[in-house]
Amino acid sequence: MIIEYKELNSNGYILRGLFSKPDHDFKNIIVMLHGFTGHKNENGYLFKQLTKTLTNNSFATLRFDFMGSGESDGDFTDFTFFTEMADAKLIIQEAYRLNGNKKVILLGFSMGGAVASRVSLELKDYLEKLILLSPAGNMPTLIHNRFLTHQIDENGNIDMGGYYMNKRIDDAFNGYDMYKDIETFDLPVLIVQGSSDQSVPVATSKKYDELYPHSKYVLIEGSEHCYTKVAYRKMLNETVLEFVIKK
Repeated sequence: MIIEYKELNSNGYILRGLFSKPDHDFKNIIVMLHGFTGHKNENGYLFKQLTKTLTNNSFATLRFDFMGSGESDGDFTDFTFFTEMADAKLIIQEAYRLNGNKKVILLGFSMGGAVASRVSLELKDYLEKLILLSPAGNMPTLIHNRFLTHQIDENGNIDMGGYYMNKRIDDAFNGYDMYKDIETFDLPVLIVQGSSDQSVPVATSKKYDELYPHSKYVLIEGSEHCYTKVAYRKMLNETVLEFVIKK
């Protein structure tokens, strides 16, 4: 596997990421969007492991840290769902360029899955397929509940395990419909969900499945949100690989 370090300028912030590819020609590029408090390798190396599976089978991956996360510029207090959408559009366009101006595959995990679902509507012409892992369509509720249950300081911040999250992320969701128009997305969609997920309920990902006209739904029995068992990761990786290979 060959790994190239990449940088993108997103509204004055530098996003830092990895372009991983086999040491020969690749079939396509899978863009990976990480989740809330995640990063380009993801929890328990979820994305790093999936990248290894994909590059071993002649696919490439492009994964960046969103602004305010990982090694990218910005503070966690500055990001919202909509800054991530703006970042994601640039990342997809970069993948398209790296792929010789050919359509790529978009994958998102958790909040990154919700972001992927929204930006795919705007950039459908850049995409071949869409993959949603534990897509957090319930993100507005999850965020709002954090602010209801945590003390908010004079700057509008709450302490998120040692770093601040600002009230603007909650306010930005006001009246926003996470599922609006996704029934118009007519490309193949894979949705993977853990049956014991406490962050994204099964009913949330099922709603995506019910709305997309061409979706495949895979439930991994016993898995929680981050698929943190070898058996769960094996099933997830095999499911994703089968989907990207299928014509």
